[in-house]
Amino acid sequence: MTGRMLRFCPALATLLLAGAAPPDDAPHLVVRIAPGAPDAQQHVPFVDVTLVVDALHAAAGELLFELPLVANTVVTSGKDLQALAFTDAAGPIVVTALDVAEDASNITRRWRASRAVVGAITVRYRVPIDAAAPALALPQYEMRTERGTFSAAGNAFLLLPTDRTPRRVEMHWDFARYGAGGTGASSFGLGDVTTPAPLPARSLASAYYMGGRPGTAGPERDGFFATWQGDPPFAMAPLMTWAGKLHRFYCTFFGYTPMSFGVFGRTNTRNPGSGIGLTDSFAYTFNQTSKPDDLRSLLAHEMLHSWVNSLDGSMDSAGGLDRSWFGEGLAVHYQRTLPYRAGMISADDFLKDLNETAARYYTNIKIATPNADIPNGFWRDTRVRVLPYDRGSLYFETVDAQIRAKSGGKRSLDDIVRTMLTTRRAGGKMDEALYRLLLKAELGARGIAELDAMLGGAIVLPPSDAYGTRFRRVTRPLRRYDLGFDMASLQARPKVVRGLIAGSNAAAAGLRNGDEILNAFPQDALQGDQQAYVTLDVKRAGEVLHLRYQPRGETVDAFQWVVANRGKAKASIAPI
Repeated sequence: MTGRMLRFCPALATLLLAGAAPPDDAPHLVVRIAPGAPDAQQHVPFVDVTLVVDALHAAAGELLFELPLVANTVVTSGKDLQALAFTDAAGPIVVTALDVAEDASNITRRWRASRAVVGAITVRYRVPIDAAAPALALPQYEMRTERGTFSAAGNAFLLLPTDRTPRRVEMHWDFARYGAGGTGASSFGLGDVTTPAPLPARSLASAYYMGGRPGTAGPERDGFFATWQGDPPFAMAPLMTWAGKLHRFYCTFFGYTPMSFGVFGRTNTRNPGSGIGLTDSFAYTFNQTSKPDDLRSLLAHEMLHSWVNSLDGSMDSAGGLDRSWFGEGLAVHYQRTLPYRAGMISADDFLKDLNETAARYYTNIKIATPNADIPNGFWRDTRVRVLPYDRGSLYFETVDAQIRAKSGGKRSLDDIVRTMLTTRRAGGKMDEALYRLLLKAELGARGIAELDAMLGGAIVLPPSDAYGTRFRRVTRPLRRYDLGFDMASLQARPKVVRGLIAGSNAAAAGLRNGDEILNAFPQDALQGDQQAYVTLDVKRAGEVLHLRYQPRGETVDAFQWVVANRGKAKASIAPI
C-alpha cells in the first residue's frame, strides 16, 4: 500500500443501483468548464467556470454556495477566484462571504444572498492556475497544469449549492478559447455528459475533472475509462488494460456494474503512487521513477471503492475517520485477495502486498491507538493515519479465517460483505449496526467481543493459515519507522526540528535541533519499506543541506507470511 489518503465515497452507482430513477421534472445543475489557451510552456493559465443551478431557493441572508479554502490540509483555489458573479432572473445578486473553520485542516468559504432568490441561479468566475506551485505530498485535489492539460478535484475549485436538493448534472466542456484538439473528462464520463440520476452536490465536489490534451483509454463496454495528464515513464495503455480487466472481475464478484468508472492519473514528483477515491472514479499520481508493478496495488485498492466504501453515517462523525477501518480495511484486504483469485497477480505479489501491510502494522509504535483517537491524529501523524488501513485489513482477514473455519469452508467474509452491499442497494442502511448483526450471526458473542477489542486498540493477529494452507506465518526482526525527531516538528510553520533523538539515524546523518526542513515527503509508503531512505532538505545558518538516511529505529519481532509450498501456492485462497 502506497501513500493512500482518505477517500471520498462513490455516489452515482449507489443511487442508480438503489433504484433512484430520475424523475422527468428533476432540477438540473449545469457545469461548463472553459480552459484558456496553453502558453508557450504548454501550461493552461486559467479555467473559466459557469454554473447554472435550478430550483435554488434562499431568503435574504441565507446561504447559497460554498467552496473549501482548505480541504483535508490541501489549500484550494478558493481564495484565488476572479470576476465572481451571481445572477438570477431578477438580475445580479450581491453576496457576502463567510469563512468557517471546522479545524485547521478544513476551512470552507460560504456565500450568503443579500436578497431573496428563487429559481435558477447562474454563477461565473475564473480560476487562475499557478504552474509554478510546488508539488504536494497531500491528496491531489488542487488545480495543476502540464503539457497542455489541467486537472483538479471539484472540492478545489467548484462552487456548489449548500442545499440538499439532488440535481441531474449536465457536464459541458468548452474549448473555443483553448484551441483545436481539446477534450475533457470528468468522473461522470468522457466529454459532455448528463447523469441519468439526480445527485447531491457533494458528488460534484468528490468528482475529478481533467481537460486539454490528456492521454485516454476507453471507454470499454462496461463503462471503464482512463485518462492521464503528463508524460508517464512507461506505456500507460497496457496498465489501464489490466485495470479494466480487474474492474470487470470486481463487477462479477460484487454482483453489479457501475454505469461508468474513471481512472485519472497525473504527475507528482514528491508523492508518486498516492491515490484518492472519488465519485465512481479515483485519481492517482506517478513520476519518472514509477513502474507499472508499483501502481497495480494502488489501482486494485482505489477501484474497490466503487463497491466497498464507508459505512452509512460515517460522514456524520469525525469526518468518517473514526469508521475508516471498515471501508479502508476491506479495500486493503480485497486489493490483494481478489486480483490473486483472478489470477492477475502471482503468489509473490500477493505476499509482497500482505507483508508490507504486516510489517508496517507490527512495527508501528502507535499500534495500540484506540479507534476513537484516529480522527485526532490522522492528519498529524502518519503512524496513526495508516492504522485504519493496516489494522482494518488484518482484522477482516482474521474474521474471514474464523468464518471459514467455523463453517467448514462453506461461508466467508464475502457473504457478510455481499449482504451489506445488497442491503444498501435495496435502500437499507449499511451501517455498523448491520455489520454487528451479521458478524454475530456468523461468530456469536466472540465475534462482537473481538470487534470491540480491535476498536479499542487490541493487536490483531490472523492465524498462520488465514491465507490458505500453502502460506504460513513466521516471525522476522524488523525495525520501527522512526524519523529520529519529534514528528510534531512537521506540523509547525516553519518546520523546525525539535526533539532530535541522540544516536538516531537522523542524528548520524547530521540533522540538528533548530534545522528548518524545507521539503515535504510522503511518509505512509516509507513505513512499509524497510529499505527506504528519506532525504531532508534543511536550512541551517543560511545554508541549505541535503541529508539522507533510513528512517528506522529499534528492532522488534514482527509477523510475516511465506510460501510453504511454492508448487501449490496458487490454490491457497478459496475461490469465489
